[in-house]
Amino acid sequence: MQKIARGHAGFATWPHLALWGLIAVLVIPAIGAGGFWWTDEARHAMGGVFILDFIRDVPLSDPLGYAMRYFAQYPALALNWYLPGFYAAEAALFGLFGASEAAAHWTVIAFCALGASVWFAWARGGWGPLPALVATASFLAVPEWNFWARSVMLEAPAIAMFVLSVWCFERYLDRPTFTRAVVAGLVIALALSIKQTVALLLPALFVYGLWTPRRSALLRVQALPAYLFVIVALAVVALHAIKFGSLGLAATVGDNRVDVGQSAGRLSLARWMMYPHALVKTWGWPLLVLSAVGVAWRPRSSEPRLPLLYAWLGCWYLAMTLLLGSEGNAPRYTLYAFPALAMFAARPLFLLQERPTLRNAMLAALLIVLGFNVWRTLNQPVPYVNGYREAAEFIQQSKTQGPVLFAGKHDGNFIFHLRRLDDRRNDVVLRADKVLVSLAVHKYFGMESHVSSLDDIQSLIDRYGVEFIVVEQPDIVRVKEFGMLYELLQRPEFERMTVLPVTAGGRAEAPDRIEIYRYRNYKPSLDATIVIPLPHMGTEIRFDRDKRR
Repeated sequence: MQKIARGHAGFATWPHLALWGLIAVLVIPAIGAGGFWWTDEARHAMGGVFILDFIRDVPLSDPLGYAMRYFAQYPALALNWYLPGFYAAEAALFGLFGASEAAAHWTVIAFCALGASVWFAWARGGWGPLPALVATASFLAVPEWNFWARSVMLEAPAIAMFVLSVWCFERYLDRPTFTRAVVAGLVIALALSIKQTVALLLPALFVYGLWTPRRSALLRVQALPAYLFVIVALAVVALHAIKFGSLGLAATVGDNRVDVGQSAGRLSLARWMMYPHALVKTWGWPLLVLSAVGVAWRPRSSEPRLPLLYAWLGCWYLAMTLLLGSEGNAPRYTLYAFPALAMFAARPLFLLQERPTLRNAMLAALLIVLGFNVWRTLNQPVPYVNGYREAAEFIQQSKTQGPVLFAGKHDGNFIFHLRRLDDRRNDVVLRADKVLVSLAVHKYFGMESHVSSLDDIQSLIDRYGVEFIVVEQPDIVRVKEFGMLYELLQRPEFERMTVLPVTAGGRAEAPDRIEIYRYRNYKPSLDATIVIPLPHMGTEIRFDRDKRR
């Protein structure tokens, strides 16, 4: 009996190890590739640094003021866009291993491993170990999934937490106890704290609960804590959007993109065909055909979990099409359908158990596609941008007492490395796209200039006591004020100290070089207050450099 038990335990363990090994082979190469390539990556990394500093400082008397002052000093946070769920997990790794790009990547990898194991466990309960293993491996091997899993972005963590929500919800339906309701509610709330996009998939859980014979579990008194946690989490998401992210919310789910030609109208055929077209590119037509077979196959009574897959895909398609209509972001948002599509593709392995020849043919087709996607992923360039670490090291070694003015797209990379090197938290960074000009999310949504001449820029440099100016060249942001700043830097009052090359790979957009200038007439500012205008939020941040902590 003990031998049999050990055999079952081994069988239960090795699929998880196999999936983790697949993740290691496909995702870990990103760690050694180079620096953050996408501007959001650095902001997500800085979110972890902020949470760690918040825990160390414990500013409970004024947490919002602390966050505002922190942003004024290190303006590379995205807390007005995202809740801090991922940042808290990241802060734990930063606390253990130090703040680094590698630790940020490992946080994403940990979520990938969690999502893979939980999806395998849930799918195994409905279709058996082989279909579950093939389905999980299939979506983990897709190049588009790995492109974003190799980045410090929130898609993979958010999907992993939604998968965990599905598993916890299933456990509650199986045995509706108070404890399981609490766990399910907490996990769903945590998923929402990773990325608000998860809210668009939550109706699928409710539809699934109503679809199954276990629907009475939703009306039991034991379910109350789950409803309470989810309602509170949704309220926090809504209040956060209203308080801090109304502009971002309008840019994401509103009609702003339609007005500027970035998205088709909600009722247009182009809008409703956008995600199917994106799936052809990201999921690939071979897997799409296999998934379509699984979708079209008549349900059987032995598949009680099948309704969730239909509810998931239907909810995803409707929500994404109606609310997230940016064609440029559509490929990334197809990731939210991958686990369900993968299970549909592997479903025939369960349905054809009594027809081994056809089952083996389907298994061979799935394994061929899986192997092809593994090969494609391994040959897919890992995006990176390098050069900002060296710029931060140069500034750190200069021992400047004044703020550093940075003009460029990858300000977050520079700020992350400067904060990583600044143990005493004395450095201050001024972003040119905050103090020279304010951008409303994207420049095509509106800009407000704060300078009208070169003398205005020099006056700002004098007022804040700026000694070093760091600029990207050529200017890939392409705003007038950056060009004016660069023109000012060619005057004799400024000395070019160094030029650092920038290297990039993959899909990354980057300048050719970073130029660092020193202001010859630098004098420490007598006024220690820095004002960061935020016209699109109807406010401003006032930061006293003498009270940095």
